[in-house]
Amino acid sequence: MVTLCPFIVNCQKVDNRGIVVTNKETVLHSLAHERERPISGSALAQRLGISRAAVWKAVERLRDEGHLIEGKPKVGYRLVSMSPLFDHARLQRALGGWDVQVFDTIDSTNRYAKWLESERAVVIALAQSQGRGRLGRPFYSPRGGLYLSLKLPLSFAVSEATLLTSMASVAVHRALVEAAGVVCAIKWVNDLYYREKKVCGILTEGVVGMESGQLSSVVVGIGINLFTPFDGALKASAISLYESEDEAALSLDATQLVIRIVEHLSALIELLPDRSYLSYYRSHSLLDGRSVVVHQGGGQFVARVVAVDDDARLVVEDGEGVIHALGSGEVTIRLAR
Repeated sequence: MVTLCPFIVNCQKVDNRGIVVTNKETVLHSLAHERERPISGSALAQRLGISRAAVWKAVERLRDEGHLIEGKPKVGYRLVSMSPLFDHARLQRALGGWDVQVFDTIDSTNRYAKWLESERAVVIALAQSQGRGRLGRPFYSPRGGLYLSLKLPLSFAVSEATLLTSMASVAVHRALVEAAGVVCAIKWVNDLYYREKKVCGILTEGVVGMESGQLSSVVVGIGINLFTPFDGALKASAISLYESEDEAALSLDATQLVIRIVEHLSALIELLPDRSYLSYYRSHSLLDGRSVVVHQGGGQFVARVVAVDDDARLVVEDGEGVIHALGSGEVTIRLAR
């Protein structure tokens, strides 16, 4: 845990290009920014300062991960694959001032967003190969989800950065109501539940400038189960909004969902330090008045949820009548059975 950004899990020191990346990621970045025309292997190699063999190996790895990359002798490579669920041109028009990147699959939308030079960026994928959740845990993210990361400049006080996850929860909740007609409940601190099962997870991370050593931007990662397949233990605790990609395409305007999420979160941030949005958060809380198991510092205790305070902390009362105001840091909350 880095004390400079206490609201963040896995905060990393990076330079002004984001984070240390592989040849595969730099090749993907170049192809993503040149979608309209092919780029030769030699041009890629020269641009990235690597060998043509390294470019070829990177392209093959990207293809193995599910990217559709067209390659023509003496012409070059072009990133072809785009999910029909998302209209890149429409997203870019609606989200003026944002660098919008859409992929079928990627290692991690949060990781990619951190690396972008753009001050404001939206990165979207239907699958992740290395998704991460809170406390560094792997985040199950196969094809079928909306994996969305928003990179934002730190235009607010660092002390208010702790509110980002709760603001994102409200933004996603509102967007799901508007774009999908779906009403969920918010489980403190970073999950949305649908029919008593998890349908969305949110992870907020900070980007610390290597030269300044200061928090310079934040990345909010949002994973929504659109038609994600679940089995085994996950099927008992997680749910998708739709049974299949075809049903999702017919029932949901996924492009509009992304637009509304970005618009709502941007609006909430603009209103800071106003925290009136927390009344919405409280009114849709999954935990209000319920018994929970609090896991903290290697121990645990059962408590009753009393409220969410104005710092977005969960206020609980334990069996001895002691009141605790829980921050998100190293705390995990589970419903008591």
